Amino acid sequence: MFKPFIKNVTTGRELLWRSIRLKKSLDEICHILELEIPPSERLKVRKHHRLEVRGRNDLDNGYGGERRISTVLVDEITSTASVDKHSIIVIGRSPARDIIDSTWSDYDDEKDIKFYHDEPTLRELVRRIGSKFGITCDTFPTDQIDDPTDIVNYFAFENESPWTKLMDEADQQGFIFTSNEAGNLYLWEVQETDREQFHITEGVNIKNIKWTENGSEQFHKYVVKGGGYVANEIDNTCPGNRTLTIYITDLYVSQEEVKRRAETEMNRRSEIKTVVTVPGWGLTDEQIKNLGNTREKEIYWFPNSLIPVKVPTLGLNASLLISEVEYLANAETVSCDITLVNRGMYL
Repeated sequence: MFKPFIKNVTTGRELLWRSIRLKKSLDEICHILELEIPPSERLKVRKHHRLEVRGRNDLDNGYGGERRISTVLVDEITSTASVDKHSIIVIGRSPARDIIDSTWSDYDDEKDIKFYHDEPTLRELVRRIGSKFGITCDTFPTDQIDDPTDIVNYFAFENESPWTKLMDEADQQGFIFTSNEAGNLYLWEVQETDREQFHITEGVNIKNIKWTENGSEQFHKYVVKGGGYVANEIDNTCPGNRTLTIYITDLYVSQEEVKRRAETEMNRRSEIKTVVTVPGWGLTDEQIKNLGNTREKEIYWFPNSLIPVKVPTLGLNASLLISEVEYLANAETVSCDITLVNRGMYL
């Protein structure tokens, strides 16, 4: 039987908790943890401590019945009190927060050199930047021998975080940045999961469902400029003359990459999503038993996977991409909110 728990890696102590809310999203590099703990636990956690969200299940034989789900660094601790309740709220983000929040320059004053002007691959570039903060980066799947990322021809930044430029470069090469369970980084492509156990089926594993069509960030015309090229995409589902123009600073960006950026920007902003609440944080005990040895096999819901979705009530019968997973737990229930979108939003 599955049970989530929180381990303070900094102190080596396990924390008692009242509620857990953990979000993993393709739109945010960091996992975000909101944890409510009783007042008795206050002295067991401090800002910048390293916390792990773990899952305990005796059937998870490949990992000794205990598996890491996320790693965060504590950003904030808040004590709240009322007449009938006193609790502590702990907020944390993945260690990649340090890259995102920091500002510096690509020029090393001590060595009088620029770090990133020797045309490294995207993966090598991220590894160099991440090493400053003790963060590694792998391409997913991690068993790839060759580096699947392309050379970054030019990369410079001055008194700023390089993160936005890294995101743009990854997007141009068709990769997505995410934090992994250990708190490091993955570069991976949208992929179709070969794990048939993961599915969303009305009448089988759906507790609640919500469908949303959002046009607040949608535009009629998308213009992307870079490398001397210009790409235009028109979204006829958004009337009027709303226009979004994006300029790519990479002087060596190709015409194909400029066009792809315009297409993906249009697809992402034409937002139609379905949020489904399912019981538990992953596979049922029976499904886990059917896996045999669970080593290197996913048993928890995770973003960036195409899964079969069958919801006749909404006319859904297709493979949809998991763009976000929000793990929820309290004394009464354990569940997941899973956000599903069309694959084209992240191609």
